[in-house]
Amino acid sequence: MDNPNTRSNYSHRLYKKIGYFLTIIVTEVIIFYMFINFLSSEGIDYRLFLFVLPIIAFFVLQRYQKITNFVKEAHSQCNSFSIIFMILLLIFIPFLFKDNSYLLHICIMSGLYLIMALGLNIQLGSTGMVNFAFAAFFGVGAYTSALLTVNSHFSFWLGILAAIIISALFGLLIGSLTLKSTGFYYALVTMAFQIIFHLLVNNLRFTGGSGGISNIPFPTIGKYSFSSSLNIFGINLPYQANYYYLVLAVALFSLYLAKRLYNSRTGLVWNAIREDEIAAKCQGISVNKGKLEASAIGAIFGGMAGSIYAHYISFISPESFTFHFSVVLICIVILGGLDNILGVAIGAVLLTVIPEKIRFFAEARMLFYGIIIIAVLIFKPQGLVPERIRKYNFLNFKKDSI
Repeated sequence: MDNPNTRSNYSHRLYKKIGYFLTIIVTEVIIFYMFINFLSSEGIDYRLFLFVLPIIAFFVLQRYQKITNFVKEAHSQCNSFSIIFMILLLIFIPFLFKDNSYLLHICIMSGLYLIMALGLNIQLGSTGMVNFAFAAFFGVGAYTSALLTVNSHFSFWLGILAAIIISALFGLLIGSLTLKSTGFYYALVTMAFQIIFHLLVNNLRFTGGSGGISNIPFPTIGKYSFSSSLNIFGINLPYQANYYYLVLAVALFSLYLAKRLYNSRTGLVWNAIREDEIAAKCQGISVNKGKLEASAIGAIFGGMAGSIYAHYISFISPESFTFHFSVVLICIVILGGLDNILGVAIGAVLLTVIPEKIRFFAEARMLFYGIIIIAVLIFKPQGLVPERIRKYNFLNFKKDSI
């Protein structure tokens, strides 16, 4: 005979699992619905304020720990389902915006900012290297891919591969020249590199000078060009949908890679360097090697994003890679939460979408942009999603390492 207690425990686990799935579906659909409505709003629209509701709900639910803990537990216990369901929702976005290519453009730029912010988070969040030259990595990737495809008629796919390699080498160059600089001195040196890069691309003849590079070819897959509208199940989507899915794929790969790096020994070494370089050296950690790895790997993210951006816009100029751009990326990482991948993703989306949606304030929109950042830094100084305390199972550590 079956043990009644066994059947009862099985039923309890089953109902709890179903509860997890339903909780994930409901929470992610609500967040997705709010985001779509916020993105679709124009001017002072009631939908503009709907996006604030999940944030308000988050703080309200802090008073109801049982609900909050169950939601967190659901996403933790069913992490794979949570990720897959969110990816399915993201895949559906071009169908919702098939008549509004501008909104798809915002989503594409959000993805590019996310990729770059993940790279900067490796340097700033994980290793403590305040890099104000990240726009230069972005620019190196863009110019490398653009020059090879325009002048040498390389394909986009070879262009992005070259952009990754050259960006990594550029990251190693900056890293090797700044090994003896720490803290504020390192930040000042990277500022200088950013200014030098901008001056070079603005004055060198082969980069097009201040006029930039135009007519950068669209990516192709066989005979299919990304300049063509995308037809899925008889539904015509604007050509931006091609880039959206490309950016989505690269962003998901970048998130996966960033997570693997965070959980690896390399990620732990970066954190040790960030906390105390002298103590890290005493533990036998090669601080210089760790810094060079962070600089090169972070630059790769910037190079990938730069290459895609160049072929998406089909035009680049020095004004696309200014010091202001680097500052925005630093704000994204700080706003989202240092060394927190989820926080960086949220910060990238917020600081891409919000400035676009408050353009109706004209010049005053930058004031609101600053107010948002200051408010978060005052009330949530550790970012929207603070860094979590690391938990390692050393028996399975090798499994989670790269």
